[in-house]
Amino acid sequence: MHNEQLFDHKSLQIYSLLLLLHLHNNHIHKSELCQALKITSPTLSQLTEQINGFDPQLLTITRHEIILDLPYSSQAVQSLNKQILSSSLRFQLLDLYFKHSTLTREETARALNISLTSTNKLIGECNELLREFNLEIKQNMLRGTGSQFFYFYFNFYWNNHAKSTALREFVISDHGFKAYAKEKLGSQLSIIQNDQISLWLSLLSNKHELIQTYFSKQKSSTLFFEVKVTPLYQALTNYFKQNWFFLDHDLAEYYSYLTFIFLNTYNIISYPVTEINSLFKHSKCQQLLEQVTTILTNSYNFNNNFNALRSSLYFTINKLLLLDGYYYSNTILNLEAKKEASQPFEEKVIAEILNIPLAQSFNLNTYKLQAIRDNLKMMIYPHKNMKRRCISIGVVSQLPIATRYAYITEIQNILSKGHNISVNDYLEQAHYDLVITDFNLQDLASFKAPILYLDDLEVPNNVKLLEEAVSRLESEMYQPLLLN
Repeated sequence: MHNEQLFDHKSLQIYSLLLLLHLHNNHIHKSELCQALKITSPTLSQLTEQINGFDPQLLTITRHEIILDLPYSSQAVQSLNKQILSSSLRFQLLDLYFKHSTLTREETARALNISLTSTNKLIGECNELLREFNLEIKQNMLRGTGSQFFYFYFNFYWNNHAKSTALREFVISDHGFKAYAKEKLGSQLSIIQNDQISLWLSLLSNKHELIQTYFSKQKSSTLFFEVKVTPLYQALTNYFKQNWFFLDHDLAEYYSYLTFIFLNTYNIISYPVTEINSLFKHSKCQQLLEQVTTILTNSYNFNNNFNALRSSLYFTINKLLLLDGYYYSNTILNLEAKKEASQPFEEKVIAEILNIPLAQSFNLNTYKLQAIRDNLKMMIYPHKNMKRRCISIGVVSQLPIATRYAYITEIQNILSKGHNISVNDYLEQAHYDLVITDFNLQDLASFKAPILYLDDLEVPNNVKLLEEAVSRLESEMYQPLLLN
């Protein structure tokens, strides 16, 4: 699920218009906007009027252009988008079903000031989004398990930067957890980590009357009994007993269980402390983590970045094994850009990870498979130029020495963002994976490596040919670990 899916049709158009303005340096031709948004000129005029309803000085409309009168800052756009999102009926409906444990269709219609027919349609739209999380608005309640309910609403408020507005009548507090984490768990929480655990614990506290219902359904599950023997669970039980005096014994245990799941899916307590104190009998996380790590380290040289990557993998794998659904804080446009930047080498690495027998044994649904692919692409993205095999490129050029080295450096700069490459003047005794030349060679017999003719790197198509040639070589060099 993406944040954009919480916008209704009209608010999504407004959001997309502002995002396009931001991405085009705060001004864009009207015709380009209409084409990108697939709308008519009168519809564009309606949207600009609505945006200026938030602030009459936001947009300047000229004969041909629309200008966003904000600093070129994503923070300003993000702040504005929060206002737009809060006006979306989908967002308002899901917000209502957190604040009110039960709501009839009639009560919902009155609260949103819409008809009963529109309410039923809106609930159907939201149920489509909730299906991924194994949740459903049914019989006047949002139904599912406690872990899924709180997992969804943590993401709902956190990823939309909405906790300060949507939860303004609630007190967001860490309930003494930061001090407990430092003293008993050996973890100094950062500002963000403390903010996350504060939101999580406040969500639990504010839905106290609902917890008992969820607990009665989950207290006999196998996972609940296996988690109870872990050191992290025991530490959490001590925390709740010391700081949440209003909880009886059973509910303290259930709060501990829910928070155990949360801490194993979000990097709040330091990764080594979380992992070593969370091992339970039938957990497949560590086993899968080792196998995924083996494939990645066989493909990339992570150097000092490995611990951060392993930590990210641990919490992501647990999120996929312990919970249903995945919430993307990235906009769809940002995610698509990273996915498009994925090269054949990365695709082969990801395909091999998904073919691990243990991964296949989970019979993951479509949502989770897509979440794994997207997450792996985002994790690998910063390490694309750290592939274990370095591609050696020799350059044969008639350019004078000063210009030739500038040409070699330009090739190096173009490729170094996504590939592990070495580019040098061609030497006959050296080995090369690729030879690049800027003129037509008469005698090709002495060159054992593939040859790529590039006459001018200012031509976009030549840069594309260069990228494709190197990507193809990387793909051919990929050595899988799994046996056929």
